[in-house]
Amino acid sequence: MHNLHVLIHQTRPFHQIRLHQAFNAQGLYNVRLSDDVGEIISDLARGQPADLLVLDHGMARQEALPLFARLASVASTRALLFVGQAQAGASLAHEARRHGLRVLVDVPWPRLAVALGRALDGLAQGVQRPLAKLSC
Repeated sequence: MHNLHVLIHQTRPFHQIRLHQAFNAQGLYNVRLSDDVGEIISDLARGQPADLLVLDHGMARQEALPLFARLASVASTRALLFVGQAQAGASLAHEARRHGLRVLVDVPWPRLAVALGRALDGLAQGVQRPLAKLSC
């Protein structure tokens, strides 16, 4: 598999560790962690793109929308992957798509392994259509 650059944004350390381990189990080792949206935007400005940006579906909307706008303007991220459950009536995946971003998949928490493997296969093969919600 292409050595994908993965950036995980999670505010909960336990979730960061679990996601990092899940990517390592898929053979991906170029994984960075972030618990600050400002840090992600700074990384993009410094030319440190990510092939895959993993976001928590529960992140605050006021953090997510500026991030989506920045991602859409620099086009340095190939795809987004959302983990967890969307808040009632506020799907961040839908908002990201409205910004023209490619949402690879919504992965349920904590059942990651199978859904993550399928999503990464699609990304590695260059599947261009966004995948619907995968369930394990």
